[in-house]
Amino acid sequence: MTRKPGHLPAPQDREMPGGVSRGRRRLPHIPHIAQTQAAWTRKRIGKGALKVFNHRCAASGAARLLNAMCAPMTALAVAAASPPAGAADMPRIEGAIPVELQADFDYRSDDSGNQRNNVSVTLEPEITLRLPAGFSIYGHGVIEQVKAAEAGEDRYFKDEALFIEDLYLRYETGPFTFTGGKLNPGFGRAWDVVPGVYGTDIPEEYEMSERIGLTASAAFGGDGWGKHSITAGTFFRDTTVLSHALGTSRGTTGHADGGVSNTEDFSSFNLALEGGEIKGLSGLEYHLAYIHQAHGVDGDADETGVAVYAAHGFDLGGAVRLTAMVEVVRFDDFGGMRDTERDYATIALSGEWQGWNAVLSHTRRDTESPGAGSVRDHFYQVGLGYSFEFGLTADIAWKRLRESAVETDTVGVLFTYGMEF
Repeated sequence: MTRKPGHLPAPQDREMPGGVSRGRRRLPHIPHIAQTQAAWTRKRIGKGALKVFNHRCAASGAARLLNAMCAPMTALAVAAASPPAGAADMPRIEGAIPVELQADFDYRSDDSGNQRNNVSVTLEPEITLRLPAGFSIYGHGVIEQVKAAEAGEDRYFKDEALFIEDLYLRYETGPFTFTGGKLNPGFGRAWDVVPGVYGTDIPEEYEMSERIGLTASAAFGGDGWGKHSITAGTFFRDTTVLSHALGTSRGTTGHADGGVSNTEDFSSFNLALEGGEIKGLSGLEYHLAYIHQAHGVDGDADETGVAVYAAHGFDLGGAVRLTAMVEVVRFDDFGGMRDTERDYATIALSGEWQGWNAVLSHTRRDTESPGAGSVRDHFYQVGLGYSFEFGLTADIAWKRLRESAVETDTVGVLFTYGMEF
């Protein structure tokens, strides 16, 4: 569901410190709203609110990990209520509310059941409570469609629901960052950064969102060697009350549902190395990652995966900028099924000029499993858009999905806007 105009977003737009991905943070720029900022930038937490916070956290029954975090969170907030000298702006609340309105028209398909219209709205409110001594609490909710359409079904703002995608405590000290809670441990980049209305549709299949986990990262580099970070994490799929959605039900994930990393213990882990700004290669960014996900009750092998991503921006003069990106991902024992392999290869070329953006992208997906042989699927996208100075971005795109020998063509439009406070 990630959509991006034509440029490669800066690292701070793509992830939270500590290698924890923001999830579906889409808007490349959110204009400041002066009135909102003035009202919210220096909000304080009163002791009465702290008592309510502590009660709700303790009574939520979310998970052993999250319950254990309640006491330190409250203690930190109490300490922040009377900030020491030099920390007069703590605690501080920051946030954003990105909004998307999208319409898709599947106008041609080899399967008539795939021909349908869909109009949806997506909101992703996010908030950060910054506390003294390097601590902060981050929350990120999502309102979007949570069910797939029926064959031939036209939908208009149907099957929408609100759920919590991220909720974690973070601590930063020098080059080190530690994070714990509900998060995205970080694996691959294409699911978040490929531009266009539909560029991330297939790569999103390996987005590692909604995990309960712990991560630690260290930043290093400088003196022409660039800026880099290495991250290690351990996690399991969220099976707590936080996996529930308000509105249209998507069900609450349970241990008996199976799936990789659905183990309710820290037997899954990931490692990632990423960076950029290397002298002589200033336009280059890279991401290398390894992931191991323990199988659930329905599997017979642990899934392992490797992701390699690189992107390079080129300034051609005259306010023209091109960005090329490529990502290759390989999974062994995919989905916890022994000897099942899944490969993804994504390439994209985007350009921008004076508010205009254009994109071409392609993703190939190969699956090989015992008894079913090999299946190759293709996804193509062509898109064009414009970003207005007041913060609205309008995009139009065409895509072709060739899946299991069934070809479907779609035209869609997307409007994005938001505000920060």
